[in-house]
Amino acid sequence: MENQEIPRIGRKNVILILVGLSLTIPLLITFDFKSAAERIAAIGIVPIILAFASIHIGVLFYILGWYFLLGRRVSFRETFLIGWVSLFVNLLIPTASTSGEIARVYLVSKRNGISPAEALSSVIVHRIVMIVPFIVSVTLGFSYLMSFVFKGDATVILLPIILLTLTFYIIYEISLREDYIERAISIVERVLKRNLENSRKMAKEYVSSFKYLISNKPLLSITMACAFLNWFFDMLPIFIYFHALGHNLDPLLGVLIYSVSIILILIPIGIPGNMGVREWAMAALLKIIGLSSGEALAITLTSSTITVFLNELFFGLLAYVVLLSSPSPSKSFN
Repeated sequence: MENQEIPRIGRKNVILILVGLSLTIPLLITFDFKSAAERIAAIGIVPIILAFASIHIGVLFYILGWYFLLGRRVSFRETFLIGWVSLFVNLLIPTASTSGEIARVYLVSKRNGISPAEALSSVIVHRIVMIVPFIVSVTLGFSYLMSFVFKGDATVILLPIILLTLTFYIIYEISLREDYIERAISIVERVLKRNLENSRKMAKEYVSSFKYLISNKPLLSITMACAFLNWFFDMLPIFIYFHALGHNLDPLLGVLIYSVSIILILIPIGIPGNMGVREWAMAALLKIIGLSSGEALAITLTSSTITVFLNELFFGLLAYVVLLSSPSPSKSFN
């Protein structure tokens, strides 16, 4: 049996977590930690449990979407664990989600006998589908921001959304054209002065798998439904915490707050989960929309730090350990 090469978390990641924590300390002082602690106590344990459950239901739908795209050829337990591990890797090795996707492709192909090309095509289709509700939410959220809060130039804020959409569109188009990939491989061959025939075979298999997944409308419909359910349950904790503090949150404002939190997680600045930076930005935004310093810090800590970061860190680590100690399903039948 070959050794599993699951991405390792090193000393650098631990140091960067400490950097994130150090950035959070001035926030606690600036935004009235005593008042925030009182607000967190006022929220109570039930809303926190509901918020935790909502995040886990959201992750469940996220993983279900990928499970269906894999054609259910990989057991749900295996898909579930790899999905959580990819979230964990994304959290600790922030590279705009690419680290987690690489982990997904590697683990599902090495452990389950799925070809790397098929694994890659399933991950790319999954990401393209999952980006749809994100684009919808960002567009609605920032439209609200530009209409009711600021009088700035919407182009500045819409530019990252346009670039992100364009990137996925280009990936989509390239994934349908074997000749484009062939040209890219030929260029790499000339540069490296190596024969990449295996890469050509993989490219052909990848395009074939991608076209099949895209042409399967019922499959795409199920995956899209999973994407929007993931989006809904992932966003729900913000509304739960606002309601617990006695605030009726405008749905579009809630979408805006959620969109900002996701964008802050995706920006690859090197700190795991962008801890500290994300908290500062979220607390400042909540203060701008009218919350007191204590309320802004309380909702930031409960919704962002505890419910998302620490929750995904703990359960992602748990999945990481379980997967690391589990035998490879594809090898156990040999």
